[in-house]
Amino acid sequence: MLDITITSGTVVTPSGARVMDVHIADGVIAAVTLPGSEGFEAARSIDAAGMIVVPGGVEPHAHIGGFRQPERSGAEPVSRAAIFGGTTTVLDFATQVPGHDLLHAVDEAAERWRGQGYTDYAYHPIFGRRASEKDIGQIPELVQAGIPSFKIFTTSIRPPSPQMEDRQTDFGRLGSIMEQVAANGGILLVHSEDDEMVHYNYERAEAEGRYDWWHMNEVHSRESEDVSFRRVTRLAELKSCPIYFVHVSAVEGIQAVAAARSAGMPVYGETLHNYASFSAANYREENGMKYHTYPSLKDEADGRALWDALVDGALSTVATDLVATTWEEKTRFKTVADVTGGHNGIETRVGVAYTEGVVRRGMSLGRFVDITSANPARIFGMYPQKGAIVPGSDADITIIDPSIKRKLTADDLHMNDYSIWEGFDIEGWPVTTLLRGKVAVEKGELLGSAGDGQFLKRSISSDVTSRPI
Repeated sequence: MLDITITSGTVVTPSGARVMDVHIADGVIAAVTLPGSEGFEAARSIDAAGMIVVPGGVEPHAHIGGFRQPERSGAEPVSRAAIFGGTTTVLDFATQVPGHDLLHAVDEAAERWRGQGYTDYAYHPIFGRRASEKDIGQIPELVQAGIPSFKIFTTSIRPPSPQMEDRQTDFGRLGSIMEQVAANGGILLVHSEDDEMVHYNYERAEAEGRYDWWHMNEVHSRESEDVSFRRVTRLAELKSCPIYFVHVSAVEGIQAVAAARSAGMPVYGETLHNYASFSAANYREENGMKYHTYPSLKDEADGRALWDALVDGALSTVATDLVATTWEEKTRFKTVADVTGGHNGIETRVGVAYTEGVVRRGMSLGRFVDITSANPARIFGMYPQKGAIVPGSDADITIIDPSIKRKLTADDLHMNDYSIWEGFDIEGWPVTTLLRGKVAVEKGELLGSAGDGQFLKRSISSDVTSRPI
């Protein structure tokens, strides 16, 4: 006997969207059939009539525990919010710290998640500044261990201070990292800004009295994104290295990604749903630093272009760049040199993408699945175990109620003490989430447990690393 059958929902599979039944046994999808098909008896039935049934969301970009307050920013509260929001897999970062190597960073990430995850999880190791040859030489071992994605920063982001460690990778080391990533079948995530331009912009802003936080887009500028993306893609071309640009923020970034992809390069672009929904004008609000995520919000036209790029395929994924800050942390600093970055929007990503993409811009349901689950699963080596409703895939399922039409309130959300999404008009929202066949959230009630989540070993397809899928 089957464990669960989800009946009569509009099910989005790789072959299209239609009213179907989804049958689940032993944590995986056993079959997807026409409604009422005989021979599929289940212990439990979930009626999804009038609902949209999609694969559980895959969040490709989250910094767990960034403020070392496990009760607020650790794996337990973050993954709890994620599962409420229809996300069933979270890719966290394993951050190298001074005096330690990448293996130590992975051990720290494993300890952070052990027994704490409501979602499944994996890690991207982040190189620290001036990575040693030993550090770079650990790439093959990590890929063999099922951790094939790595991250670097091309800028130190902020002027030197005790508040934030400098993680900039120079282009010499970047070339060596790319060689190892390419040779071992991995992919490199890049926070891409031109370091010299960013820090010159800081100097000018201070000298000209433009140091208030609302000048952030002038420091972390579109020109910096443009120059850095093109420089990185040229080096990646020389090293035959697949690249995933995180948090694309401007038209210029979209164009650089599109140019590399049209040249046949395995280059992928991500944006954030807050980048696509807000603009630098929001910085001018009282406590407008609450909107900030590095590099920066740009103009309203850039936000429209980011949504268009998600709809038409120029960008591959929508993410959050999560850092689970409190209101006090987020509003504590007031200048371009010290404002806290990060976005605690892991719960709103799937629902906002449905509202803005499907309802308001006519995005197909298949494309919605691509940007929220299938593409991150493909790019980072989890597909079709994750990101697909097909027989044999993990039964990670999100059920969206398209009849929900109202403003979000603080009571709708489950992490930290503020949200930039409070008051946002939604049309459709996740109401039920299953993780590997277990009902984790049902009609807004948490049924899952911390510790349900499992670590995912990953292997990236050569299709992803050799050409722009």
